Amino acid sequence: MIENLKEILEILLRSKDALIKFKNILEPTIEQAKDAHERLYWHHIYEEEEHRLDRLKALLPKLQAQVQNESSLSKENGDFLRLLQDISLEKFGLHNFLEHLDLSLFHYKDTEYQGIIEQLRNRTAEDYQKIKYTFEALNKELDAPIHLESSIPTDEKENQLEHLKIKEYIQQNTIQPAMVKKLSLTVGSLKNMEGGERSWINR
Repeated sequence: MIENLKEILEILLRSKDALIKFKNILEPTIEQAKDAHERLYWHHIYEEEEHRLDRLKALLPKLQAQVQNESSLSKENGDFLRLLQDISLEKFGLHNFLEHLDLSLFHYKDTEYQGIIEQLRNRTAEDYQKIKYTFEALNKELDAPIHLESSIPTDEKENQLEHLKIKEYIQQNTIQPAMVKKLSLTVGSLKNMEGGERSWINR
């Protein structure tokens, strides 16, 4: 259990660093927006990620404390269960971050930022797969599943209309945790993993 928590901690620490880099790229874009529509578009993404950064700043010290206090990792510990609920929500936050990075690639194609964003995007895609399976393994160890409906992306909801889902983000049950650790996701490897074209990114 402790190893899974450590893995989640590493993922969220990386995501925090990536988020800060992304915000720094967005700031001049918002300032130099050509019109109100463009400014609102990037402001909305920036605001969502800023709120996520605030949540991570609150969550990470609690998670670090739990990692250092293995004896408190129990389903009888209410604080620990609440921490798992927060992690579940940040798993969804990582999914949103991945979408925001993908959206930004349409705008930053052939600019000085394209390479940076692609690196952040590929690392985030890998970490999103990792956190899903690591969190699932943690739930199984606890025998007290923590799955908040509000933490499930639209693309992964069983009863959601298919035309509202984006297939590139649909959970693939064929990937095992041991495999995820070895993956270094690129556009090419995502094609193999998800069995679908990602031409909207590899453009």
